[in-house]
Amino acid sequence: MEIAEQLKKIRKEKGLTQQQFASELEVSTATIASVENGSRDMSKNLMKSLVKKIGIDANWLLTGEGEMFSGSREAEKAVAPCKKIPVLSQKVSCGPGQTWESESNIESYIEPLSPLPCLAGKSICAFRASGVSMIGIGIQDGDVVFFDGSSDQRTRDGIYVFGFAGDAYCKLLRFEPLENKVMVYSVQKQDLREAELIRTIDADSNEFHIFGRVLAWLHENTVFRT
Repeated sequence: MEIAEQLKKIRKEKGLTQQQFASELEVSTATIASVENGSRDMSKNLMKSLVKKIGIDANWLLTGEGEMFSGSREAEKAVAPCKKIPVLSQKVSCGPGQTWESESNIESYIEPLSPLPCLAGKSICAFRASGVSMIGIGIQDGDVVFFDGSSDQRTRDGIYVFGFAGDAYCKLLRFEPLENKVMVYSVQKQDLREAELIRTIDADSNEFHIFGRVLAWLHENTVFRT
């Protein structure tokens, strides 16, 4: 496993943004970002901090083998309180040295909700819906949409939060792997068979970024799940 992937996997496992992770390790956000994007090697001091402050198993960090967390810290992680959930802004930038999780792309943070506890192994993020293009499944203008940002889940059709040409969207995505295309639909009726195709995107486009699969949304203090 590449060191950049290891660092990102640790951060995702803890459900932290780059800024929160950097604060916990007492390094700059730029350091975390540059290691994750592969433009900088992980320093020995950063490795030591991961072992001492986060409880990462040194052997796993060096070899990728065994358990990520050392003995007792694994138990601590299981009962750790949920972190605040970052809310993605409508405008996002994924330029050089930057990911969608970079602090400049986060507009605010919200407290975890008891009906939507943090899920083990997932990085819960949020996005505020704009418009009524997804009203058919119940997502209305202004609703807070929760998505799993822990991995690139472009393997099955579903409701996703994604970025295209610098803007963030919540839409139904259907994948055409043989043609390497992504079909983007609005859902204004409950029957998904009547979803309206609004755009077709090249899956390899540098302007297209999947942020995560939608898990639930908050409407007038009520949580609805997909």
